[in-house]
Amino acid sequence: MNSKQAVPLFRLFKLKITADQRANFLAAGRQNLLTSLANEPGTLAMYATHADELGVENDVVEVYRDAPSYDIHANSPQFAAFKAIAKQAVVQQEVVNLTPVLLLEQPQPLRISTNAEQVVWLLEVSVKPGKAAAYRQVIMRTMQAVLATEPGTLTLKIGHEATDSQKWVIFAVFQDAAAEQAHGQSAAGKQYQTDSQTLVAQTRSTRLFGDTLVQRGGLVFKG
Repeated sequence: MNSKQAVPLFRLFKLKITADQRANFLAAGRQNLLTSLANEPGTLAMYATHADELGVENDVVEVYRDAPSYDIHANSPQFAAFKAIAKQAVVQQEVVNLTPVLLLEQPQPLRISTNAEQVVWLLEVSVKPGKAAAYRQVIMRTMQAVLATEPGTLTLKIGHEATDSQKWVIFAVFQDAAAEQAHGQSAAGKQYQTDSQTLVAQTRSTRLFGDTLVQRGGLVFKG
């Protein structure tokens, strides 16, 4: 996939659920994600995660090939089943529509349905006024080659809010803690830190724990 093709739909869902519905929510989400990746060619990647010990603070990242692909998913039986559970479980929801800038995956598919050794990070970056274009250049300069040089970085998905180019999201999945550490010590990681330092007003970094992580594999999109 390249920028001449349809721009993928890239979204972040922040879902707060009740603790007593955690098991049902987790099972329905797992079924939804695994079935969707298997049955829907336009569903490219879905990551269900939680941030807290009880699992009530949930972040879900989704990527679809285009709007019609999302419509297929939204009308699927597995999503209907998940929606029924979510109606009971979710007490607070925020949807962040993102403009994709750099979406990268390792070639192999990813189908993880347990909280295993993968390390997941969500960075919410606020860029200083007037610095969005420069920050975009930093992202493209430092991050394009990450997956090619870091086999333990399984996915890297970066974009900014559709309505605010100063608010960015960086979502990354690493194979394990060693891969995460290798990224932090890599030339690309260090260059990003150096080049972005004067452009960023604030970064909120959240360590997430993977519940169900699926991707088709091989996605390369440069917005």
